[in-house]
Amino acid sequence: MRAVVIDRPRTATLQLVPRPDPGPGEVLVRVGAAGICGSDIEVLEGRRPARYVRYPIIPGHEWAGLVEAIGPDVENVAEGDAVVAEGFRACGDCARCREGRTNLCAAEYAETGFTHAGAFADFLCVPAHLIHRLPSGTDLAAAAVLEPAACVAQGLLEIDVRPGLTAAVVGSGTLGLLAVALLSRVSPARLALVGSRAPRLSLGEAMGATETWNVRRDEYPEPGFDLVFEAAGTPGGARTAIELARRGGTVVLEGISGQPSGIDADAVVLGHLHVQGIFGASRNAWRWVTELFANGLLDTKPLVTHSFPLEQYDAAFTTLADRNGDALKVQLTPE
Repeated sequence: MRAVVIDRPRTATLQLVPRPDPGPGEVLVRVGAAGICGSDIEVLEGRRPARYVRYPIIPGHEWAGLVEAIGPDVENVAEGDAVVAEGFRACGDCARCREGRTNLCAAEYAETGFTHAGAFADFLCVPAHLIHRLPSGTDLAAAAVLEPAACVAQGLLEIDVRPGLTAAVVGSGTLGLLAVALLSRVSPARLALVGSRAPRLSLGEAMGATETWNVRRDEYPEPGFDLVFEAAGTPGGARTAIELARRGGTVVLEGISGQPSGIDADAVVLGHLHVQGIFGASRNAWRWVTELFANGLLDTKPLVTHSFPLEQYDAAFTTLADRNGDALKVQLTPE
């Protein structure tokens, strides 16, 4: 099969590699669409911490496809099923896994696309217990966005979300727009999107935001939100999130900037704020977003802005990395 292989930082090539065979408890999937994440660019450029990557690697942790074959002892999954799968390969036995927090597994880090071969290929093999089945005829490009949606969902599952709250989302990229879409399902009294690009802010309104604020025009809402969800992935975004919360409010920090944020600890203390960090997605988060998607309650298709065949992986990476471009979710589509 064909696969994009990053042998070492800054060295990626399209190679012919052996197609994996599903072993006991495994499923072979024909990839329909695989999204490129900022973390994939980190892997390519060598900026991902050593603990969280193993070279050489076939990247790709945001994907959807059709089951090609099943290994022995696999039940409830059939050839031809449309599926997505959790990325974390949790041990299932540590204290965190037993709590249902499979994203915080205490065993050695293992995740599809980082330590195990991912979906920038014609096929990938995953444990069957990580699979989530989707309805027949599912739009695989839209379904491939469920991985970042599950990460956002994890942030909302960690806090007290109820109808009628006032919420602000800081950051109008993929994660921020998914946060708007998910928060709109819980009927907030007010849902503000704070970002820097007019087209994305307009898309945010279409996905459920009741108001938008363009920081390039020095537009910011007045502080006082019950919930602020930060998805900008910048130090400034984290500081803005803290500033926008009301006293006693909640701030969810989803973005990773890789830089010191300079958050004012006194503002957290004096504001009596609940600050929640998020790492990845648990099985519960995956279950929530796949059920919403399957029932037509989560539309991720508008977020897919670019699609490239597998052999144009270099152009796909460049498109996503271009900070002056208009890309949201860039995907590779092997077929």
